[in-house]
This record gives sequence, C-alpha cells and structure tokens, in this order.
Amino acid sequence: MVMLLGLETFSYHLAFAYGKMDIFKFIEKTAEFGLDGVQINAEGDNLAHLGSDDPGFLREVKATIDRFGLFVEIDTCGTHPDSLTRILNICKALGADRMRVYSSVGGDVQKEIKQAAIDFKQVVPICKDYGVQIAYENHEYESAQEIMDVVNKVNSDYVGTHVDVGNSMMIWEEPIDAIMKMAPKAASSHFKDHIVVMIGDQPMIIGVPLGKGNIDLVECFRILDQQSPLERINIEVCYGYIAPFHRSEAEGLGAKLGQGCFQIVQSPYDPDVVAPYLSQYLKNPFKLSAFSWSDLAKMANSESQREELVTLQEKAIVDSVEYVKQLNT
Repeated sequence: MVMLLGLETFSYHLAFAYGKMDIFKFIEKTAEFGLDGVQINAEGDNLAHLGSDDPGFLREVKATIDRFGLFVEIDTCGTHPDSLTRILNICKALGADRMRVYSSVGGDVQKEIKQAAIDFKQVVPICKDYGVQIAYENHEYESAQEIMDVVNKVNSDYVGTHVDVGNSMMIWEEPIDAIMKMAPKAASSHFKDHIVVMIGDQPMIIGVPLGKGNIDLVECFRILDQQSPLERINIEVCYGYIAPFHRSEAEGLGAKLGQGCFQIVQSPYDPDVVAPYLSQYLKNPFKLSAFSWSDLAKMANSESQREELVTLQEKAIVDSVEYVKQLNT
C-alpha cells in the first residue's frame, strides 16, 4: 500500500540549533514538501524542538498542524512515569496518537530496559484515555529483541515498537534483522541512512541523505510496508550526525566490519553526503557523547559556515524526501 509520510524535526537539527528554524516554520516546510505529517522532538526539560508546553503555545502549534491537515507524533526520551505523563498531555493537546520513547543514553542498559516495562504499565491507562500508543525505540544501545521483550512483557495494544532502521548498527546488528524482529509490533518509525567510516583504527557511524548510505532502504521499506501494521513512515534525515559503536564487535549482535551495511566508506568528504564539519572532526577527533551532534554543530563558528551547513542540510532533506517518495509508489 501507499504509506503516509512524515518528517522528524531532527532532520533540521542544524537549522534549529542556529536559530533559523522553529516549530511553526518546520510544520509549514513539511507541508511544502507535500508530506502528510510531522514528528516533533520534545526531549528533555526544555522540550527540544517543540520548546514549550504552555497551553496557549500548544494551541497555536495545533492550529498550524490542523491548517495543513497533517498527522502529528511526538518524540521523547526517558521512561519515568512523570515524564511520560507530561508528554502524554502534550500529545493530547496537539492531537498526537504516537509517542516515541527510548530508555538509554549509555547507562545500565539492562536495568533501564527492566524499568521501562514497569514504567509503561503505569501510564498505559492514560494512553488508553488519550488514544496514544507508546512506540519503544531501539536507540543505539538496545537490541531489537530487547525492545520486543519489553513490548511483550507489557502486553498492551498501547505499547509497540518504534522501528529505527539505522540505530541497530551501533551494536553490530544488521538493520534488516532488527526490522524483521520489530516490524510485527511496530507503532512508529524513523527512516534514515548511515555509512561506516574509520577514524584511526576505530569505526564510526555517520548519518547521510537517504539513498546515499549503506542501508538497503528498498528492503527496509518493503518490510515495513508488508510485514508491519504501520500506515506511516517518518523520514529522519541525519545529515551531520555521528556516533560510535557502543559495543565491541565481539560483544555485538553478529555483524562484521566490512560486510553488509558495515562496509567501510573510504572517502566521506563530499559535502552532499557528509557535513563539512564532520571531515574536520575526522582530522581531530574528540570523545563523543550521546548528544555529540550538538557539540559538532558548534564547530561551525561563523555565520557563513552556519549558512553553508543549513543550505547543505536543506539539500539533504530535499533529496531524501524525493528518494522516499519514489519508494512509496
């Protein structure tokens, strides 16, 4: 079938970081692309790209979404019931029926996974009242099976998987394998592309425009279309994103460097593929954290450099949207 297509605000993370994009411009831009919905990142206390949960502000956001006839989903992190309840109230105010959640940014993953099931059970009654599904994401640290174990343990129609087609790579899990496991219980998605580069003797994962990376997106789309209950796919353009592997290859999920999606790209310096500041990082690497993309964005320290990056990011999004539209026929 033909899927509805949404766009995640992270696709414009550079424009947001440089003050050249806000949630209202993003909604309008998504509509200009002829897409069907928005997926809004509302992580942390400051609510990231949404920016506020003031009731008047949320009414303005909803009015803008409604004016363009778009669906809306919310992305958040952390599974504490108080945090989830806050985001569920935002979902209700905006008319969102999906809430993406992930647990880990590098803590005790097994403890966080166990806690997620406990926390989700506490808020399922609110989800039911509001008509909002929790979509639990494989977010760089968790395997597809671990995500499925939580969803199955909660055993509710209001808790499913959030299938991120690239995040499994950080733990040496082939994307197709992860998607196949998570698809039957899918509630939402991030559709993206990655390459693998070497920094010294360390492999690193870099986000690229969709269709220019190592992931077999044609097969990913087919699986989500034919083997999941999804009626929407959310495009997340990770241009300007870089992440390390979070497990050693020996401790990973079986993938091998140089094989499949983990083939090494030798020259990732084309600015249409890799943000220019990433090539600067490759020459002088520093320790990466869970949110290193925000630190890397600061490497553009002049207005002209920021303008260049925003222009390149826009091109990456335009190319990615066109690519996914071609898949969706």
